[in-house]
Amino acid sequence: MAGGTWETQTKVRPGAYINFETNSLNAAGLVSAGALVIPIALDWGEVGKFIKVSTSTKFKEVFGKDLAEITSIREAFKATANIFVYNLNGVGERAAASSGDGGLIVTAKFGGADGNKISITSTIGLDGSVTIKTYFDAKLVNTQKVKTIDELQENGFVSFDGELPTNDATLTLTGGSTAPATNDSISKFAKALGTLNFKVVAYGTDDETTKSLIALKVKELKENNGKRVAFVTNNYNAADHETTISVKNWVMIDGGEIIEAKDAVYWYGGAYAAATTESLTYATYPEAIDCEPLDDDEIIQALKDGHIIFTRNNDVIVVEQDINTFRSFTVEKNQDFRKNKIVRGMDIIGNNVQYIFGKYFIGKVNNHDDGRDLFKKEIMKTVLDPYTGTVIDSYVPDDIVIVQGDEKDAVYVEMGLFFIDATEKLYMRVACK
Repeated sequence: MAGGTWETQTKVRPGAYINFETNSLNAAGLVSAGALVIPIALDWGEVGKFIKVSTSTKFKEVFGKDLAEITSIREAFKATANIFVYNLNGVGERAAASSGDGGLIVTAKFGGADGNKISITSTIGLDGSVTIKTYFDAKLVNTQKVKTIDELQENGFVSFDGELPTNDATLTLTGGSTAPATNDSISKFAKALGTLNFKVVAYGTDDETTKSLIALKVKELKENNGKRVAFVTNNYNAADHETTISVKNWVMIDGGEIIEAKDAVYWYGGAYAAATTESLTYATYPEAIDCEPLDDDEIIQALKDGHIIFTRNNDVIVVEQDINTFRSFTVEKNQDFRKNKIVRGMDIIGNNVQYIFGKYFIGKVNNHDDGRDLFKKEIMKTVLDPYTGTVIDSYVPDDIVIVQGDEKDAVYVEMGLFFIDATEKLYMRVACK
C-alpha cells in the first residue's frame, strides 16, 4: 500500500498519508519492533541479496568467517535476533582445481578470494572407496566416502565434477577473486531496501558519500513510501533528520577489544530495531567495560550536535541520550522529533493507522458519515487506546475530526496527541532548616 507524508490533497495512489506536526517549539495494533539490515563486504558468500541470519546460521559456510570474526553481526546479536545481511561485493571469480585430464574437478560454491582457502584431499580405501575431505581455511568442513562420482555430493563450499581420483592426492583451489563493492553496488543496495520489510539499516563507514546516499534513501522511504525506517551510522550528523542516527565514540568490551564508533552502530541499530515503547536513554551496552572519554563540555556539545554517545554510569557503559541528528527545529517540527522514543511512538501510531486503513477500509467502506465514524472508532480502539500511557497521554475523542477530503475518495483526519517521553532530568529544590 502507498503511504508517506502530504502537503496538498493531490495523491494519486490509494493509501494513508500522515503528517505529524507540532504547533509550537515548546509543545510537548502493530508492534514496532522490526528487522535490522546490515550491509557487509566479505570475500565469500552470495552477493546482492538479503540473507536472514540467526545464531544457528552456519556463518563459515555462508560468509566465510565465524560469527566471532564478523564484528557487525556479532555486536548486533547483543540487541536483536531479527537480522538481514547483504553482501555489497560484486560477483567475483570462483576458485577451482583439477586433478588433471579426466580427473576430479572442484569448483568453489561462491566467487571471492576466500575460495582460495579451500583444499580437497582424496584417500583411496582398500575396499575401492574414496574418502573426499573438504577443508576451508585449514579446517575440516565436510567428509564423504563414496565409490562413484555420482555419489559425491556438493557441500556448502564446493561442487564436484569429472571422475573420482585413483590416487591419494591434495587439491588446492586457486583463481578466486573478489569483486569489490563500488558506488554502484551501494546504490543497488539502497534501491533494494525498498523491497524489504525492515525497521533499521546500520552501516559504519568512513565514506561520507555512502552515508549521504543511504541517509537520503531512508528519508525517501519514510516520506514518500510510508516506510517508517531509520539509518544508524557513525559520526554523521549532516543529515539533520529524525531518520538518521549518528554514533560518535567507541566502547571497550570485556577482554580489551575496542569497538570503534563505526562498529558500535550495529549494537545500537539492533537495540533501536528491537525497541517498542521504551527509551534507549541509559540503555546498557552489553559487555562494555569502558568507553572513549569525553569531558562535560564535549558531552554537551555532542548532544547538541545530534550524536549518540556512550558514557559511564557507575560501573556500566550506557547511551547518554536516545536522540537522532535532527536539529533544525521549526514550529511545525519541534524538539520532540530529535527524541527517538517519541519518533518510534509516532511510527507506532502511523504504522497502525496505515495498517487498519489498508486492511479494513480501502475499497471496502463507503466514504460517508457512517464509514468515517467507523474509521474513527477503529483508530481509537486499535491505535490509540492500547498505547495510552506508554506512547501517548490520554486523548479527547471529540478532538479527533474525520471528514471527507477534497476529493470524494479522500478522508481527512485531524487529531491532537501528546507523545510521552522518558524521564531523563531531575530538578529538585530542598529547603534546609
